[in-house]
Parts: sequence; C-alpha cells; structure tokens
Amino acid sequence: MISSGRDPEPIEIGPVDRGALGREVTLAERGVNLERMRRERLAKVQEQMRRHDLGAVLLTDAVNIRYSTGLAVMSLWMSTNLAHYVLIPAEGPPVVFEYPQALFRANAFYDDVRPTRYWQARFTEHLAAEYSEVWAAELADQLRQWGIADAPVGIDVLDFHGFKALTDQRLKLADADLALERARQIKTRDEIEVIKQSAAVCEAALWELEQAIRPGISENELVATFWGALLRLGGEYCFTRLIETGAKTNPWFQEAGSKIVRPGDLVGVDTDMIGPEGYVCDMSRTFVCGNRASAAQREAYRVAYDFVAGTVPLLQPGTSFEDLARNAPKIPEPYRAQRYPVISHGIGTDDEPPFVPFPDTPGAVMPEGEFEVGMVVTAECYAGKVGAQDGVKLEDVVLITEDGPSVLTVYPFDDTLLSRS
Repeated sequence: MISSGRDPEPIEIGPVDRGALGREVTLAERGVNLERMRRERLAKVQEQMRRHDLGAVLLTDAVNIRYSTGLAVMSLWMSTNLAHYVLIPAEGPPVVFEYPQALFRANAFYDDVRPTRYWQARFTEHLAAEYSEVWAAELADQLRQWGIADAPVGIDVLDFHGFKALTDQRLKLADADLALERARQIKTRDEIEVIKQSAAVCEAALWELEQAIRPGISENELVATFWGALLRLGGEYCFTRLIETGAKTNPWFQEAGSKIVRPGDLVGVDTDMIGPEGYVCDMSRTFVCGNRASAAQREAYRVAYDFVAGTVPLLQPGTSFEDLARNAPKIPEPYRAQRYPVISHGIGTDDEPPFVPFPDTPGAVMPEGEFEVGMVVTAECYAGKVGAQDGVKLEDVVLITEDGPSVLTVYPFDDTLLSRS
C-alpha cells in the first residue's frame, strides 16, 4: 500500500457506554493501555512515598511489587518465597531484583534488572545469616549511590534474617504499608476498565456455577466449575474457597469441601477472584438448589439484600467513612452476633482500605477519610442467626463517581429467595 504521507482522518464513533469492554482494542472500544497503567501506578506510589517521607521502599510482597512495577512471576510461589523484590527510590526508576531464570520478564520493561540473592534458610540452610548480610549490603550500596542512604526506607514483608541484616547496615527502616495502600486507593482510568473486565469474567464464571447447582454435586466440584471458567476467560486464581452449601452456610467462612448439595440447600459464594492483570472481583451471591425456599431462607436473604441495597446509595463522594458506619442500615437483632466484620472495603489488586467496620464492633478501628471519586469499594452483608441452619452472603462492587455510586457487578439476585412467599 502506498502512503500519502499524511495522518488518516480520525473516525467518529460516538459515545461508548458499556459496563465491561472486551480485552481486544478496537475502534469501538477504549481498551486498556497497560504501559500507561504501569507508569501511572508507579507515579502514585512515588508520590505517596514523598508524602510519607520515605526516601525509598524495599518491596518483597508480590502484590505490592506487581502494583508498583507491573511484574508478576509465579505470584503464589513468590508470596512465601523471597525470590523477587524491588528497590524503588522516591525519585527515578526502580531496581528490579528478579528470579534469575526469569530476568527476561523484567528486562522487557526496566533498565536496571539484577538476579535475586537468596538468603532464607529454606534455600541456604545454616548460611541464612551470612547470605542475608550480602543481600543487605548490596541494597545499602545502591541507596548510597542514589544519595539517600540516610533517608527512611520503607519495608513491607520480611523474615528475621532479612530484617536483622538491614538493621545491621544502619538503615533507617520504616513501614511501607500505609504509603502503598494510599497509592492504591484511587484508581486510574485503566485500572477501572480492568476492574470492569474482571467483573465480567467473574459473572460469567458465576453463571456457570449457578447452572451446575444440582442435588449430588459437591462443593469441590462447584469450586472446579467456577475456577475453570475464570481461568478460561483470563482470570488467575481465587484467594479463598468460600463456596458453602446447606448447613455449612451458617456460620460463614466454612470453606468448600466434599459436602454434597441436597435439594433445598442454599449455595453461598464469595468469589474473592483475581481476574485479568491481577485485579480483584469480590462479589457474593447466594442461590437455592431447586425452585422452592423456606421462610427462614427467604428472611435471611431479605436481611442481606436490604442491607446491601440500602448501603450502596450511601457510597457518595465526600461521605466520611464514619458517616457510612453511623448511617448504614440496621441489621435485625437476631442477625447481629454473626454479622460480617465490615460494611464496606476497597478492592483493587487485593482487598484494600478503607475497611469500614460497624461502629459498635469491639476493638474496631474506624479509618479516617471519606469516599472519593475513583475509589472502588464493596457493599456487603452476611445474614445468619446463631444456631440456624442457613446463612446468606451478598456483596456488590461499587465505583465512586462524580455522580455517585455506580454498581459494577450486575449479576442478578435470586428471585426465588427474594420472593415473599
């Protein structure tokens, strides 16, 4: 084809208003710019580092590393093995220390990539102290090259030998957690689109799970159904196995096992799903096996549904977290003893702040601040009476916009359980 040497005229496609866009970038879709998302997330992290007076952060937590750099190598394995870490200055590019056989993964995006030094006893046995000293000395030398060896260095997750070795280098150690969580709280435009995509994947997997519910299927098979669908659609994994049936729905947090579903059983699901590009979809639905529900099941479902439906309109920009806790719908007394610990929490690359508890929860810490445009949070409830057979878990994901809350999870509620009779 012969070029005219001129840029083509832009094509007018009109406004796009769809809840979840595909992962293929076409003329009719905004798509997601992964490089821009990577760049803007790092900028947010470094801004919060400066606000919290951190000269650098040393990140070993796989979620923090992925958020700050976009790099994820064997995420679940790396969550317990310190073989993947980054050193990020408050100004300038990071130094990436990568699993040696996977250096090429980081080299595609960063200029300064070095092989990881192992020091944990599981890798070095009785030499853990000695190897950690070499590891810490390399980091301290890099800080001196940057001219920030005397500035506070934020750390997130370390073992004993790692912490002691950094202390022996006379570094001023500080907590990196608050700065990282603040950076993750307001989502960029690309993050919001990926979260929408994660919701679409989650809902497709949830549909397959709902269709699979029948007498004789096990909780483990339902887990396999849900996980299989999410993996086929580009999701990664779930960080819980909260698919519970029948009497295991009360109390909550009895994870999936070999229990067989029986006619009339409730099937409760808290997805806790890591979707495309590592973004969470944390929604909950409860179904009934069959087309009939007991009065007790419908009552519990109505309690949970009314709480979620009444909470969503309160998620307005400018509303303080304390005001949400004070004005949230009241849970009937018989359901309070086993209520869920929070009214709402943030989501992104993990469950994130703000975690808004009920104001009368003993020992609960009410976060400071207010809901802001660009936050993505949940509204959720568990309703189960102490000693009853059944409990109900419901939860939606909500984007805070200038015009108020926008519910991103559109999976329908169960009509049988919502009916009055």
